[in-house]
Amino acid sequence: MNIFVSRDGQTFGPYSLEQAKQYLDAGQLLPSDFALMEGQSEWKSLTEILDVQTPVPNPQPAPTSVQAGQSNPKPTTQVEASVASEAKPKVTPKEGGKKVRKIKGAAQVQTVYVAQKKGIVSRILSTIMVFTFMMLLAVGGLVGAYFAMPEKLGPIFEKFGLPIDQLLVASPIGEKEGTPVVSEEPKSADEISLDADSFQTLRRSGIRILPIENDKGLQIIAPADPPMEDDELETLMPIANHVVSLDLPNSKITDEGINSITKLVNLRKLNLEGSSAISVSGASKLKSMEKLEHLNLINVKLEDSIVDTLSAIQSLREVYLFNCGISEDAIKRLKSERPKIFVNAG
Repeated sequence: MNIFVSRDGQTFGPYSLEQAKQYLDAGQLLPSDFALMEGQSEWKSLTEILDVQTPVPNPQPAPTSVQAGQSNPKPTTQVEASVASEAKPKVTPKEGGKKVRKIKGAAQVQTVYVAQKKGIVSRILSTIMVFTFMMLLAVGGLVGAYFAMPEKLGPIFEKFGLPIDQLLVASPIGEKEGTPVVSEEPKSADEISLDADSFQTLRRSGIRILPIENDKGLQIIAPADPPMEDDELETLMPIANHVVSLDLPNSKITDEGINSITKLVNLRKLNLEGSSAISVSGASKLKSMEKLEHLNLINVKLEDSIVDTLSAIQSLREVYLFNCGISEDAIKRLKSERPKIFVNAG
């Protein structure tokens, strides 16, 4: 027959009668403790249950009567282990949660809860997480500001010795962007992500990358000295979906380079003024650009046949044809075929 022991509102056990006597003799259980036999509902003093003659000092109020159910006679819980190893039974809190000890019976259940204390390791981890989150916010703000205004903020960062290149690698812009989708709409500057190598290549190229005011997408301005060449257009491919304006004045772009320009599927404005290496054959490739609205071909040597290409670009709204070698009859035909296009031929 096993018994349960109660002290100060906490319940321990079950113990065999022999174990309880041994714990009582050792002082681990006290004569003032109450006990409950399995299968009974009335709590009695421990000495009465064990039938030993020990004076009971200042008896405590009897605990609430509980009908105890069948239990494993071997002590298996952390609470029971503490009774066997310490002079005074206690409940040891379990790190990371509550320690619950239940005695189930037919009438009701008595549960002992021990409040959890947050460990020092948990507090350190929480502090590290908060600090990391704040650092990511700060880095994101710096990267966004630099990407939007590189020429203004670049010298400031260099003046204070900030490793902006390393910050870019650790920020979202340093994460590799997936394979571009042709139908993808352009994004604003702070939404675009690039792998670190592509970003550094763009920086070294001297290309200016500016956000479009009050709109999505990017404006690309090629350097004047040295002029941009065909192979340098490949540096724009990682951001091809987001380029909506491309300025290539006085460049060395040839008909081959037009192939790269046609990959900028969301391009709305193209300035090829002074790009004298482009022929009418290369310019005719622009027919495939479905979103092109503004085209500057000033000082590009063309022929009257370019009118067929310009008429075929349904999205075209403005075209500049100063000093292009196009006859007045060809210009009139263009205005007749596409009356809604603003044609400025000088």
